[in-house]
Amino acid sequence: MDGTAPTAPLPPPIAPGEAVAGTFTAPAATFARLLRRPTWWLPLLLYAAVAFAGSFLLAPKVDWDRSAQEAMAQQAEKSGRAVPPEAIPRVAGFMKLTMTAGAPVFVAIVAFAMPLVLWGAARAFGGEIGYSQTLALWLHANLPGVVKGLVVIPVILSLAEGSVNLKAVGLILKSNVAAFLPEGSSQALQTLGSFLDAFTIWSLVLVVIGFRKIPGLPKGAAGAIPVVLFVLLVLALTGLAALRG
Repeated sequence: MDGTAPTAPLPPPIAPGEAVAGTFTAPAATFARLLRRPTWWLPLLLYAAVAFAGSFLLAPKVDWDRSAQEAMAQQAEKSGRAVPPEAIPRVAGFMKLTMTAGAPVFVAIVAFAMPLVLWGAARAFGGEIGYSQTLALWLHANLPGVVKGLVVIPVILSLAEGSVNLKAVGLILKSNVAAFLPEGSSQALQTLGSFLDAFTIWSLVLVVIGFRKIPGLPKGAAGAIPVVLFVLLVLALTGLAALRG
């Protein structure tokens, strides 16, 4: 006997399905296990599937010609130059292509670019975490977005074809402040209100819970990093909306 205490065995890696379920039932414990043995492919698959399905189902519900006409009228008001009516179908087609083909780009940015920023910030404040661990925390914390997508799909299916203005797509599900703003509210106010969303706030809370489990990261920084970055993103996009008018 050398007097050395036996080393406790590492817990088994968390199964992907268990991690998804645990995000809703026991997020703190689930995120602690994800930091030890990260897995992230299942929430990414769920997020991508819901995003692509929503984009595919929504496309025929949008009045693309009216959306293009309003966008062109707004542009003509700014530039002082009228846009010929025959350009409407071309612009409408481009807008439709952008929304449908842009879904994979949007998913990639949300899935991989955002955790890169969070990872850098956590490391800057002393967090002992790798990118794959941050990716696992981020994608699981954004599972409320999957719930939102599943909730909104029946709403989309209930809409008549060509009945939705592209600007109002984010208001189909009344889960954010923007959906309750009076008609004619400024673009900046609508953008700000769209971020004050029940599912977005839910995800933000989960990110904070996950960050509080990162070894070496002070608890204050764990709470501040996600919130501050979220506020900066909201202010930047709201500012851009204000500039566009």
